[in-house]
Amino acid sequence: MMRFSSWTKLRAATATMAVAGLLLLPTIPVRAANPRPTSATVPYFRHIFVIVMENHSYNDLMYEHDVPYLHQLAEKYGLATQYYGVSNPSVADRVALLSGTTAGTELPQSQTTGLTQTNLVDQLMRHHLSWGAFYQHSRVSTTQNPYYNYQHGHSTFLRFADIAQNPQRVAHLHPLRQLTTDLATNHVPNFVWIAPNSIGNMEGGYRSPGQFSFQGAGPGGASPADRQLENGGNQFLSTWIPKIMHSKAWHTGSSAIFVAFDETSYDASMPADGFWLSHNTKAPGSPVVPAGTNLSGNPQFLFPGGVDGGGHTLALVITNTPHHVVSATPYNEYSILKTIEAGWHLGYLGHAADPAVHTMAAFFGPPTPRFTPLAISVQTLPGYDTQLNATPIIPSTKPVASSASTAATLHTSTNPYFVQGETHQVGATVTIQENRAGVLDQNLTLTLPTGRGVTFAQHSSPVGSTRISNPSDQGVQFAPSTVSANQVTLPIVTRSAVPSEAILTGLVLNTSQEAAPGPVVATVSTGGTVLGTVTLGSVGKPTADAMPQMMAPVVLSNGQMAFPFIPPARSPKHGHFVIRIEGQYPTAASLDFNQYARFTTTTNVPVVSDQSVQITSQAGKQYWVQSEFHPGQWSNPATFSVSR
Repeated sequence: MMRFSSWTKLRAATATMAVAGLLLLPTIPVRAANPRPTSATVPYFRHIFVIVMENHSYNDLMYEHDVPYLHQLAEKYGLATQYYGVSNPSVADRVALLSGTTAGTELPQSQTTGLTQTNLVDQLMRHHLSWGAFYQHSRVSTTQNPYYNYQHGHSTFLRFADIAQNPQRVAHLHPLRQLTTDLATNHVPNFVWIAPNSIGNMEGGYRSPGQFSFQGAGPGGASPADRQLENGGNQFLSTWIPKIMHSKAWHTGSSAIFVAFDETSYDASMPADGFWLSHNTKAPGSPVVPAGTNLSGNPQFLFPGGVDGGGHTLALVITNTPHHVVSATPYNEYSILKTIEAGWHLGYLGHAADPAVHTMAAFFGPPTPRFTPLAISVQTLPGYDTQLNATPIIPSTKPVASSASTAATLHTSTNPYFVQGETHQVGATVTIQENRAGVLDQNLTLTLPTGRGVTFAQHSSPVGSTRISNPSDQGVQFAPSTVSANQVTLPIVTRSAVPSEAILTGLVLNTSQEAAPGPVVATVSTGGTVLGTVTLGSVGKPTADAMPQMMAPVVLSNGQMAFPFIPPARSPKHGHFVIRIEGQYPTAASLDFNQYARFTTTTNVPVVSDQSVQITSQAGKQYWVQSEFHPGQWSNPATFSVSR
């Protein structure tokens, strides 16, 4: 990694942005993906292996270091960068993959067994193709008493009546150890479904490590437990995929392994959505759930209605004719089903027949040609120089926090600077550490003093997430926030059972031309009790020294983001600055500088990206900005390549 001579750390809110102005790159070098040639077709398969993983978003997986084997696969084989779950929760996704419909299983209290839909097994047997489902022993198994989920009906296949009620078909369900024998003896079925246990598939559970601890929106997890889950999934894949690849079956005819995550992560800030991080979808066929549906189990927070998609997740397509393909075509579980059906000429079930559902033919065929890097542009915001120059210079100061209560510790780790007369500037992230369980009660509020010319941007949407040490314990859970000019309120759905660390992100502030220079201090209260005060930033530009000083990023009306900075007092006359912006979530267990945009600019110009690059939509991203001066005449001041 290139070393830069100056660092500035700040935080940015992105909850309200669908597309914004900063490129965030994963650990592996994912390039802008062009569509595959239209001539690419799905081959007639000898073997297909499907491994369905659980409850991790694309960002959780690709923007951290806990799944190195998965990253290796994504670098060498097929990576779908726009894969979406059909719905939430898992039953609907898995039923969709096997039948082309969710059969209504996404709804609470719906019938999830005895389903009468025609399914993939019906098609396979009609075309004389062999199949088998192989289940890893449960994490609660012992050597003396092994336990497999399918033995008690906990199998997607057994949800279909014509499988569950047919002993000959039930006999196709096996312990995973049977697959080891089948691979060794070359008796592998044409279609193989592989089911890891709750650690191997990264799901966890309410009383085991993982997502159900409401880790918040972002990679890294709320505790080491999520790392344990991701390490468990990484270990499962790194064990079984090489076993398949080293078998004789893998080298006979065309074969493929599909690895897909069925839905996105959990986020305690979204109770109306059943605590799912996202219900987004770009692939067709996701169900529409009526307004007023209770997805979370809490009647206070009813689903607002609309498409119940499974959110942005990840899929890999591994072939026995390896070549690296990155596709940005929208896919979902119906796409996997359609690809299987196309390869074996089975006909299409349900939504797989929809012309808008694409096969994954892009991953079968000649290698994709190398891509040229994306470009970003540097622009000058109209009128911004006037406002920036009119803003008084004040000395740089560290964040200030005080506590009027022994119940909690408050702090912010950055002190962003706000320009007078500028709207939608991103404030610091606030961290509240409970000194005992249940301190945060009823409502959590941040209140600004009136008459200072600084207000909250009312269209913003602050988010409260939680970090706890043990995911089996119950941390504080927040409902969606409400925002007025001088106050942000986050209702508390559930009090903590153990001391929790609450992280409030996504604070966006406006300043008037008359805003008083100096710190912007907010009072933090809960249930009518004042916990203390925190500094959200300072009005005024800092004193410039040898390197540029970054100020608070500005959220533009078109969804882009500007990162203005102050020129250094001793800036050389000839040359330019290389700026690198990197991101990390506040709930991450450790700093991880692997998502960044890098470009070149002059001083005193706000950095704004164009529409060809985008930022993830979760709130509370914190950014590190590096700058390095390069002497020499300025060249090409408009467009610059993004470093991969």
